[in-house]
Amino acid sequence: MITREQIEEAFEDEDEDRTPFTTKNVDHTVRAITLLRERIPYEECKSIIGGAMHDMIFLCDVDVAIQHISEEDLAVLVDCNCFIDEDNDCIALYV
Repeated sequence: MITREQIEEAFEDEDEDRTPFTTKNVDHTVRAITLLRERIPYEECKSIIGGAMHDMIFLCDVDVAIQHISEEDLAVLVDCNCFIDEDNDCIALYV
């Protein structure tokens, strides 16, 4: 289990060392959604996708995710260019 501070630090937008999409030829949106669906029990989060806009997908709440993902999973989500949407306190990503 990771902490809220770890996920906030990992998703920090101003991190100049961050290099997302290091894994090529992968649909990063599907990769992030699949990882969260595999880790988070259905009973705790029936819908990994909580909403969408024309260029963004809102995924599960941060507090739900941190209970089930590891540091390795967090690294995958960072590579998929996920971030924390502060208005909804959820993991989100641009598509």
